[in-house]
Amino acid sequence: MGFVKLLNKTLIIALSVVLAVFVVGCKQKGQTGSDDTRKLQIGFLMTLDHPYWQNMRLGAEDEAAKLDVDITILNAKEDPVLQIEQIMDMIAKRVDAVCLVPMKKEPLVRGVQMLNRKGIPVIIVNREIGEDCEYVCYTGTDTYAGAVVSAKILAEAMGGEGQIVEFHQHLGTGPEVTRSKALRDVLDDYPKIKPVARIPHKGERDIVKTEMQTLLQKYLALAGVYAHGDNFAIAAAQVCRKVGRSDVKAVGMGGSREMLKAIKDGLVTGTSYQQPEEEGRSAIRLAVRHLNGEQLEKSYPVECPPITRENADKFKGQF
Repeated sequence: MGFVKLLNKTLIIALSVVLAVFVVGCKQKGQTGSDDTRKLQIGFLMTLDHPYWQNMRLGAEDEAAKLDVDITILNAKEDPVLQIEQIMDMIAKRVDAVCLVPMKKEPLVRGVQMLNRKGIPVIIVNREIGEDCEYVCYTGTDTYAGAVVSAKILAEAMGGEGQIVEFHQHLGTGPEVTRSKALRDVLDDYPKIKPVARIPHKGERDIVKTEMQTLLQKYLALAGVYAHGDNFAIAAAQVCRKVGRSDVKAVGMGGSREMLKAIKDGLVTGTSYQQPEEEGRSAIRLAVRHLNGEQLEKSYPVECPPITRENADKFKGQF
């Protein structure tokens, strides 16, 4: 009988120890974030080399805070190799989803394929991705449609004839390819408009100003400037005004506060209105909706209307 009592007492002590360890373990797990308490982790891989992208970042961060998810934003600096490395970092971190602004259309296919293999869903933002990879959906400005808007503003302002120059982005990036194609497609309907030069602005206004001075001397009949970006259209227009060539029409793309003022002042002819903050918000919303099990469409475009002096008062600058 004494042996039985001793055995029962031993069992009670053992069970108490196991229960205590279990409770402590649960507390520790709750403190570090269990599956029940852990916030959704979203990686946002983009570039931050222009105020446009910085506004996209602000929109994404604000939406993440509203939806109570954690967001990690990494700057790829227009470098596809660096962005592949950042994708590997997100895989190592085991994020729940990645919102991706591809630095280049084709090279980033491999990065998305890496995420596919790990089962990490991808939202493509603002720029296109190549084929042979899977992503949940695209959101952002329709880059092609927006560029068509700017090209049409320019062609009509020129009366459908004259010489134009194009200041383009980094060669091979999605926007550079798409915006140049949009210009060519629009000009198919304006055979009297002749492109005479394509100049990379490299993201620097000073390059545009220097090149514009040379172009005006070389092409005396120059009538238009098609710039990939509002600030570069402004830089070109400032040179034209300074040398007494305010007749040269200039268009950009973006819809910045500075651009709206330039349009109202008659310095620049027009732009296509992009909404980077809404692009950032949309990407986070879509990632959360997908992670919550919602079936999404393949594309969620953000509107990109034209802005000219006639309607500029209706718009608020985005960056």
